Amino acid sequence: MFFYYLEVFFTIIALLFVGAIFTPFVGGCLTVMLFVAILGAVIVFFSLNFIWIIAIGLVVYFCGWLLKFYRWYKLPKLADYFDDNPQCNLNGEIACKNCNSTKIKHLGVFNHSSRYRYYTCLSCGHVLYRFTVL
Repeated sequence: MFFYYLEVFFTIIALLFVGAIFTPFVGGCLTVMLFVAILGAVIVFFSLNFIWIIAIGLVVYFCGWLLKFYRWYKLPKLADYFDDNPQCNLNGEIACKNCNSTKIKHLGVFNHSSRYRYYTCLSCGHVLYRFTVL
């Protein structure tokens, strides 16, 4: 019986943490309350422990991370991009192969300071090539 109360206590602490930290990022208080209601319904309907919900969430997060990395890895490197599109090398400037614009920006795969980066065209949104920061 003690472990049941301990699990309920830690569930409430986890939900308070989600509500306090992630509320601005997930759409406000109503979204967090909806998330808590759906999570509670899933836990009750499937008779799951909260630990299993956390484990499933971590697996889904890891699969998303692998998918982002795989999409980045499929992009060509700069040398391969120039080999496939020699018209895009404009005397030191790089042009988009889709719209010939020279307005390009580099972004991180996982966040703004990610080591794995890719260039994208600001005019048409086409992803051009990848690179790795040392």
